[in-house]
Order: sequence, then structure tokens, then C-alpha cells
Amino acid sequence: MRMKFSNASIWRYVVASISKIIEEGVFKADSTGLKLRALDSTNTALVDLFIPKEAFLEYEVGAEERFGVNFEDFAKIMRLASKGDELLLETIEGGRLGVSFHGHGTRTFILPNIEVSGVEEVPELSLEFQVTAKIQPAVFEDVMKELEVVGDVVSLESEAGSSKLVLSSASDIAEARVELSLEDGSLLEYTVNSNSKERYSIEYLAEIARVSPVAEGLTLSYGSNIPLKLVFDISQGGRLTFYVSPRLE
Repeated sequence: MRMKFSNASIWRYVVASISKIIEEGVFKADSTGLKLRALDSTNTALVDLFIPKEAFLEYEVGAEERFGVNFEDFAKIMRLASKGDELLLETIEGGRLGVSFHGHGTRTFILPNIEVSGVEEVPELSLEFQVTAKIQPAVFEDVMKELEVVGDVVSLESEAGSSKLVLSSASDIAEARVELSLEDGSLLEYTVNSNSKERYSIEYLAEIARVSPVAEGLTLSYGSNIPLKLVFDISQGGRLTFYVSPRLE
């Protein structure tokens, strides 16, 4: 397996975001592209990454190849990427993963292949969302930073017929409320099929938002009593999707 990506910085942010949710995961490379699908250790969040083969400068893969990584270690290496670096991922002897940065010289790091059990047990989710909103990723990241200062839970609330998405947080010492709307441009698109309200962990959402600087778009979907879905569009057709379960009282 040999895959070259033109912008290592994109991978740096993608891996950083994933590493805050899951400890280990298995990448699968096939004729369509590179995929990763894994649950966090508490079954609160699901990560689903897809990067099509067309997004790579080089993409040499057999019928199907898999490699497991420890994401904390992977993130440490990816933080070494410099502006303008190309990224090369390739399997080497023993099934290990070679990670190379090509820019001012070539720097290569080698990660062991991690055996991760239960990867096939992650189910496909079929959910009917009552609310869908398209938001600039930077706006979402800023809102999470603001609400994280106040409390550890964010409430999302939508009313049918309204053009506003309300996000709020509260603690014993403070309360915060943010309104995003079509009128002020903070929402790019907004569909509400029925009144909905749900609570989610700000800790998860703030970590997920780490990918925002390199995301080209964000679609947020939710409803009462169902997980929150966040789909970040990545360069050249890639997408990084997170599902986060509601926060129990």
C-alpha cells in the first residue's frame, strides 16, 4: 500500500480531532478510497472517515488492505508536519506503517500495526433527523469555545418555522445562549421538520471541532432523543463524520 496526499496539514487536523475521540482504530484501503469507522471506549461517539482515492496524488492499493494505529502516537507524528509538506503513507515490512513528510527534505517515521478487536461490530446507523443545518466550521468552533467556558453540556433547540438554531449552556455560576440564524448568515441552510431539543457533551464537541480549520463545510443534524451528526467536508471529496449520543440527565 502506498498513498501520497498533497497537503499534510489537512491530515494533521483530521488526526488530531480523531485522536481526542478514539484511542485506536483500523484504516481500510480499497478500490474506492481510505476509510475508518470506530466507536470511542464509552460508546458515546462514532467516528467515520472517508477519503476517496481521487483525493490522493498516488494511490496504490491491493484488493483491500488494513492497518491499525494508536491515534495518540499518530497525532504526535502528524504534529511534526510543516506547511507545504506532502504526506506519504505506506506499509512496510511486518505490516508497519511508514509516515513520511516530503517538503524541505524527507522525514520518515514508522508506526507498528495495532491489532484492534471488534472493528467489524460497529453498526451502520439509520436515523431520521428532524433538524439539519449547514454552518461554517469556524463558526461552530467559536461557539463551542464560548459555551465550554460556561458549562459541560450544550443544549440545541429548534422550532418549526423558525430560522434560528439556539445553543445554550449553564452552570451554577453562569449561563450562555447563542443564536445562529439565516438572517445574520451564521446558518447557510436550515431545515426544521418538527420542534426539537437535545443535550450533548461540550467536551466531545469541542474536541471534534479541532478539524474546523481545514474543513470546507459542516452539516449538523439532530433531533430529540437521537444522536447528533456532524459531517465535515474535507478537501477533494473527503468527509469526516461524527455521531455523538445525547447527554443523559
